[in-house]
Amino acid sequence: MGKKWGHYKAGGRSQPVTCVYCGRLVPRIKATTVIKGFRVDPKIPGIDKRRVFASGHKEYACISCAKHRGLI
Repeated sequence: MGKKWGHYKAGGRSQPVTCVYCGRLVPRIKATTVIKGFRVDPKIPGIDKRRVFASGHKEYACISCAKHRGLI
C-alpha cells in the first residue's frame, strides 16, 4: 500500500501550482516540493559555504511525476 497523505483538516482551498515536469495544475497541499539550484559540496576543500551565495528555488511536482522519478 502506498504512503498515507495526512492532509490538514478544514484548510480550505489551497492554491494550485504547476508541476515542473508535466505542467499539470495540482493543489499545493498535494504536490511534492523539489529544490533546484546551485549546491556547494562540503567535501571540496578551500570553499567556505558562508562566502558562497548558493541560490536555490522551490518548485513543485505532481504525485505521478514524483513517483516516476523516485522523489517519493
